[in-house]
Amino acid sequence: MAQALAQGPVDTGFWGTRAAGVAALERELARLRRAQTAHAREQGRTIARASVLNLVVYAEREVHARRAALSISELSLRHPSRAIVLLADRGAREGVEGRIDMHCHLPSADSLQQVCYEQILLRARGDSDERLASAVIPLLVPDLPVFLWWTGNPPFGRRHFEGLTALADRLIFDSADFARPDQVLPAIARVSEQARGRFGITDLNWTRLTPWREIVSTFFDVPAYRPFLDVITGVRVGFAVDMDGRDIHPSQALLFVGWLASRLGWRATQSLAPAEAGGLLFAMARGDGAPMMVRVRPRFERGLDEGDVSGVRIQSGTGAVMAEFVVKRQPDPRHVTATTILNGERRGERVVPLPSPDVVELLGEELAIVGSDAIYEDALQALVSLT
Repeated sequence: MAQALAQGPVDTGFWGTRAAGVAALERELARLRRAQTAHAREQGRTIARASVLNLVVYAEREVHARRAALSISELSLRHPSRAIVLLADRGAREGVEGRIDMHCHLPSADSLQQVCYEQILLRARGDSDERLASAVIPLLVPDLPVFLWWTGNPPFGRRHFEGLTALADRLIFDSADFARPDQVLPAIARVSEQARGRFGITDLNWTRLTPWREIVSTFFDVPAYRPFLDVITGVRVGFAVDMDGRDIHPSQALLFVGWLASRLGWRATQSLAPAEAGGLLFAMARGDGAPMMVRVRPRFERGLDEGDVSGVRIQSGTGAVMAEFVVKRQPDPRHVTATTILNGERRGERVVPLPSPDVVELLGEELAIVGSDAIYEDALQALVSLT
């Protein structure tokens, strides 16, 4: 795989052997495979070389590159791949000649793993933006889909971003890291629109919302409650912040609102605006034109990561019946309570497990999908109207 800090020595214990150029890299990988196979035969085992996809990871910090490398290792049995970790040293001092170093790595021959996958790290230093895509192309396994995992905020419009996404069948990122979703999510929506027919888009934060969307949907699987969907009067979505309330990451909560809006035909009548009590408050119009208020509110809750949805309250009314559909995390954040309230009286309550998948599990789900996620794209477009 790769290399350590620009100023320091190569951590060959983690990143593996260095190679000068693509041909030398392939020779070194072949040598490593032969050595690994020979060792396995001595122990009466066989090792199969397998690749079902190309996974390109872009990182600008070594800590992110290392985390990605470890995640890829954990996924190797489910999704054996040719993995290319592209570490771009954006902090290299000016005047340093653009250079790309290559390192390679195979699983340990002593491990119980019997599927051989490959990780390669390209260490780009100095002004090498124009060369990144051309450095990746000869390392891709032909005729396999290309997944591009972008750690951090995608630099929309930049040359290296455009060059790498041109190679991809699917772009993966995590909007949980976006501090300004009012700016970044609309930019993603524009990229999604431009990418139609070229590559799909995956947001790991959207994948985290899957159980929330499923739990809310089950309220309205009850035929008697279905009419309340058409007469919603207000929505409140809570999201977690740290104790000081300084790390504000409302992307997950906004995506949930975008999902409701896109499914129910709501449209924005106000732009996102800060609420006096914190968070965001804005007006939307239902499909029949009636107004409704949406509030996205920060809350401190132990055991949650910043930005995680902490609760949902949907208020609705038909004639003389006022309804509330509430999903709230329990003290154990791995469970939520789903409650139906009619005219102030609890009519149903159930405790539901809430999966909290880590990045490896989220990524594993998404690597099984090549096409676009139309519902996510619709949710993004609904959010664009709020900015």
